[in-house]
Amino acid sequence: MSTITCKAAVCWGPDEPFKIEQIQVDPPRFGEVRLKIICSSLCHTDVLRWLGIPQPLFPRVLGHEGVGVVESVGDGVTNIKVGDTVIPTFIGECGDCPNCASGKTNLCRTHPFSFSGLMPDGTSRMSAAGGRSLYHLFSCSTFSEYAVVSVHYVAKVDPGLPPLVASLLSCGFTTGFGAVWREAKVEAGSSVAVFGLGGVGIGVCR
Repeated sequence: MSTITCKAAVCWGPDEPFKIEQIQVDPPRFGEVRLKIICSSLCHTDVLRWLGIPQPLFPRVLGHEGVGVVESVGDGVTNIKVGDTVIPTFIGECGDCPNCASGKTNLCRTHPFSFSGLMPDGTSRMSAAGGRSLYHLFSCSTFSEYAVVSVHYVAKVDPGLPPLVASLLSCGFTTGFGAVWREAKVEAGSSVAVFGLGGVGIGVCR
């Protein structure tokens, strides 16, 4: 496997306009996959990170809602193969730690939520001209034609699912749906108020 040169929307500083630039995306390392991004959505969390909230990490390739096809896999990857359609997820799940086994939270202890802008090993898989390292957003960066993601932060989806729909599943829609189903436990026949019908609000209404 070799490094791929592709286009990405790069943000160089807080509130600065995105620049479409040629970047390099490294091959996946152990336990990682490289995706060809088909579709990406925009979340308010992307806007906050663009503004440098809660911490300014730049230069950066944003985007955490998307869907892609696995282009290559690193060593140690057995449950995902080249050609699979997947969504990157910024919360991992091992299925075995106390949190995953509890059925009450999906904040996995083995594959934790990260604010570092780097891969789990503390490095980046993206670089700009001159070899300057680029920060990821969470465990991915879907505002790029290609992205490397830890295999613990991807989920297979039906390849027949429209990409515009699939790209909302990793955050917006599932945030709203999960709030109703897992947290509030709204029962049939209940009356609820939904303020706003963006991705999260539509997820609540489903």
